[in-house]
Amino acid sequence: MRADRRLAVRALLIGVSMVTACATGGPGNRGRVLESMPQPSDTDVRRDARLLAMLDTRRPDTALVDSLLADGDARRRARAALAIGQLRLRARFPQLRRLLTDGDTLIAANAAFAIGVAKDTQAVASLARAIGGAPDAVAREAAWALGEIGEPARTVLTVALGEGMGSPLRASTAAIRSAPVRAALVLATVKLRPAPIPLVAPWLADSSAEVVRSAAYVIGRLRAASGVRALLTVRAHADDEVRQHVARALTRSTVGDSLADPSHDALRSLVADADWRVRVNAARSLATFGPSAVKEVTAALRDSVANVRVAAAESLSVVFARDTLRWRQAWDGDTLLTVRRQLLAQVRRLGLPLFDAEARGWETRADWRYRLAAIEGRARTADSDRVAVAEAFAADDDPRVRAAVLQRLGTSGDAQIVTRMRALADRARSDRDSVVRGIAQSLAQRLTTVAGASAPTARRNVVDSVPTGRPIEDYERLVRLWGAPGARRPLAVIETERGSVTLELFGYEAPLVVDAFVRLADDGFYRNTVFHRVVPNFVVQDGDPRGDGTGGPGFALRESFSRLRHERGCLGLATSGPDTGGSQYYLCHASQPHLDGAYTVFGRILSGFDVMDAIVQGDRMLRIRIQ
Repeated sequence: MRADRRLAVRALLIGVSMVTACATGGPGNRGRVLESMPQPSDTDVRRDARLLAMLDTRRPDTALVDSLLADGDARRRARAALAIGQLRLRARFPQLRRLLTDGDTLIAANAAFAIGVAKDTQAVASLARAIGGAPDAVAREAAWALGEIGEPARTVLTVALGEGMGSPLRASTAAIRSAPVRAALVLATVKLRPAPIPLVAPWLADSSAEVVRSAAYVIGRLRAASGVRALLTVRAHADDEVRQHVARALTRSTVGDSLADPSHDALRSLVADADWRVRVNAARSLATFGPSAVKEVTAALRDSVANVRVAAAESLSVVFARDTLRWRQAWDGDTLLTVRRQLLAQVRRLGLPLFDAEARGWETRADWRYRLAAIEGRARTADSDRVAVAEAFAADDDPRVRAAVLQRLGTSGDAQIVTRMRALADRARSDRDSVVRGIAQSLAQRLTTVAGASAPTARRNVVDSVPTGRPIEDYERLVRLWGAPGARRPLAVIETERGSVTLELFGYEAPLVVDAFVRLADDGFYRNTVFHRVVPNFVVQDGDPRGDGTGGPGFALRESFSRLRHERGCLGLATSGPDTGGSQYYLCHASQPHLDGAYTVFGRILSGFDVMDAIVQGDRMLRIRIQ
């Protein structure tokens, strides 16, 4: 990058700070506007309902957007700004850029976020001005938007972080901003390829834990070798998330030979950390050191927190290799199914028949989860093995088991094997379970394609499953229920076999999602399921009536993006692609910035963090109550 370009960007970042600050008011402006907000009239409710319908159906109405942008209600203008970004209304992108200097902080911040969702590359200069002097809430969203835009915003981000400066923590644009803005600027670089790690690493010395956390996240998530030496300096940082990111980064392939010993030493301390999430990340990284980490990984297998043991078991084949005594000790030392499934998968990968007898005993267990684990153990790479397992379990009482054996069937060049697969698919196409029938149909089509037939293959368009709209009165009901100033935020209590988790639901920010969640809970949909997916120190996922990740409520929901972040304890809508949400939801063990702007956050935990942390895959959820 040429020096004159850096100077131009630096002038853009700094030169407008006083003007922008005066034009946009202070951070408290949002609160004053909301306090004076009147209750909506019937006419306003109808207009808000039309906006909600537009977002739900994805049918742009630019005249409606224009009228809302000119409305006297600041929250209505702010909602319209979000809609432009979510629907990517390119013709209205110029309005979003102008809204960055709106006198109301809420509107300006929403506009910045919407620009990031839409990835408007033409807005880089406007976002740079916001970084230079807008109120914190706006500048923070502007930094996030620059990260979402990516490479076209690289110069603004690197100059703001002090590129070419000897003392970036004192003299850069980021240095004169608040800690939340500095943190957002650092965090935004995680989206750049390659990320400017030499500019990120110095911020590990920032006085704010929030900024250090962002810098550690960037280096840790990218496992950036050039940042390891700096990262080791914060290995004992007081902030637990900083230590989590340090532990995550210190894999053997990342640290190389020169820093292998100090990194291994750091991991020895981190795997004994007081925070279980740090221990999870440390156990995973230690496993990459192979047999030299056997002592620490073995200790992690005895951890008091189940999810640490699960994480330690994930890559044991690298650590234990073919040491059958250690494998047997690990198996005998932990009866938790989730751990034993990991152990079984690992020894199978090594070709060791250590736990075959135990796994065969699972085949007749009453609990379908054990039978499913037995299938995983028996389904090896050979085509004949997979088919034999499918034939053995094709008539299992539980549809989840029947679905699993079909899903594990691939294709084969052996005509006899293909004939047996077709017979399985033909029988399953009349299964009483719709998911099994769908898998069987896909298998039959795949086998037909392999055979060289030219029959067309039907592909389901996920958008087709989304409702094309509902009566306008229903949207009006949602607006009155969730959209009025001061509308209550309902509480949801998730009752599990380990205790209860109480959450606050964000009906204003995600009315369609919250309404569906509340309705399903009130109808008894969320009863006696299992947490089908738990990734230690990532997410706890539930809401599937089948319990295997393939089930849903029979409808799909659009995303409802907002400025809510994926912080520890957030409640999010699980999807399998754009606009495919339904009943499945997740809770975050730790902050997950890479999910922001891509998934809907519609609640947060108020109490029961310890219960969430204790849940392991396969645990039972009893019911959800709405209060």
